[in-house]
Amino acid sequence: MQYYNVHSHVFTMDNAPRRFLHMYLPDAVANAIDTMTNTRPGALALAWLLSKLPGTAGKRYASFLKIGKSCGQLDVFEDLLKQYNDPDIKFVALSMFMEECGAGNSTSGFAGQIEELLQVKQQYPDRLLVFLGLDPRWDAKGKKLKDMVAGYFDTKLRINASRSVYPFVGLKLYPSTGFYIFDERLKETLEWAAENEVPVLSHCNYLGGIYNNDTRHLQSTLNFYDPYARKMYDQPVYQKESHFWKKIFGTNTANNNKISCSYFLEPASYKSVLHYFKYQFKKELKLCLAHYGGDQHILAAHGYPINERTLYGVEKKNWCSQIQELMQEFSNLYTDISYAVHNTKVHAPVFDDLKNNLFTDRLLFGTDFFMTEQEIPEKDDYNKFKTDAMAQSCGSGTAWDQMAGHNVEQFLQSKYYPGRVV
Repeated sequence: MQYYNVHSHVFTMDNAPRRFLHMYLPDAVANAIDTMTNTRPGALALAWLLSKLPGTAGKRYASFLKIGKSCGQLDVFEDLLKQYNDPDIKFVALSMFMEECGAGNSTSGFAGQIEELLQVKQQYPDRLLVFLGLDPRWDAKGKKLKDMVAGYFDTKLRINASRSVYPFVGLKLYPSTGFYIFDERLKETLEWAAENEVPVLSHCNYLGGIYNNDTRHLQSTLNFYDPYARKMYDQPVYQKESHFWKKIFGTNTANNNKISCSYFLEPASYKSVLHYFKYQFKKELKLCLAHYGGDQHILAAHGYPINERTLYGVEKKNWCSQIQELMQEFSNLYTDISYAVHNTKVHAPVFDDLKNNLFTDRLLFGTDFFMTEQEIPEKDDYNKFKTDAMAQSCGSGTAWDQMAGHNVEQFLQSKYYPGRVV
């Protein structure tokens, strides 16, 4: 059986916004790290120093820094390959449009990120499956955006004199960077995806990941017209919390921006789009709400005690539970357990859900490399979950067969990936 990791990243800091670290750290700290790591030797030196600190936090960040400051995406992908003992496993690499995060442009630009990633694809045509980042603020909108995306997909990549392959197999959305999936500028592209059974994977991790740090953009965009529901999405409210220490360190505004971006990600915001494709377009959109809402929401949805904070979002309801409710209505809706998988406590509830016929075919394995290097080495993350999954029976095989094999391949199926690279 063919196995997959449906959720990984191979971008480097050259592909991320120039002020990326400032979104998560006080300016003084971010500036110091940027200065120390603006060369490859400097980044490696800081990573080495961090790895020598007592405890695990320094070692985890050192690993993350070492990978993120790699020379190029080829280095990152080859680092990923080395951590797996399966020489045939395939990896979905999710490219990301990060040029409109309120943190400046990237060094490479999105076009540069894609160009370099396709060079990696040329070297690993069978093991690397690329999703094209999609954002309504990209170079075009409406029909022009759809035609541009279709052109990217249909222009085959030359591998050698006798072989060419489709360069992309799916689309990647990251709404917390400042948009809703129901943005009208995406509608024709999503219709094209549904017509061609192209899988779409969207970030959906509660308070986790990249967000938009432009306060003015958020205040003008949170209430947005939903063409599918034909009304304003007017319930979101920009959050204005005040935290003493965040004010002292200058991160209070960034924190308010981050939590306000929850509205873009909340599973409830996908309802009108899913409803349109099932009941009006008559062909369901093949969509994966990644991360299953996040590890804490997975645990809470299954009765585990957690330190639950205020729930942000329109419904103010557990995100894992929201995803499950949507999956019961929409048969082409999937979820993956990426990033959450590092928390071994989620393995058991995920396996319980796998036994539910409503979810058996639509729970996917992924890790979210290299983002998870902050938590656990990829090798350990993969091996621990695989060991636990191999011990769980599912149908005629194991939970590993189901989640890393059958389900992912079913999700990926289209003319651009009919189970093998063509």
